[in-house]
Amino acid sequence: MANLTVGQGLLQVDALLPNQYTAEEKRRWLQQAEGFVVEEIIKTHQGGEECHMPEEWSDSTPLMVGAPYDELYRHYVEAQIHYANGEMNRYNNACAAWNNAFLTYRDYYCRHHMPQQNIKALRLC
Repeated sequence: MANLTVGQGLLQVDALLPNQYTAEEKRRWLQQAEGFVVEEIIKTHQGGEECHMPEEWSDSTPLMVGAPYDELYRHYVEAQIHYANGEMNRYNNACAAWNNAFLTYRDYYCRHHMPQQNIKALRLC
């Protein structure tokens, strides 16, 4: 199954949480979420240092995290919408969902990828 695209992610957010924000604003929030995934998870493992986010984002750009973990994008954008609207209770709930989804994906990724080996050998003396 193909990864969620930016356009699909935006449609999903709009269907579940109608809002007044532009696609460009929501795309920027998706980029922030993708940045957290790349910097905090992918780049901390072997082979991840070559991973880079695309320069140009369009609706057909695939997101890094695949199903069933791709819900983290929706939760992040929803949290930003609630924050911008000043709805702190909803923001806190969406942040808790984002954190749970992010950590669940991190745990999955760590089980399937070797961490970077920064220390070549242990020197005792």
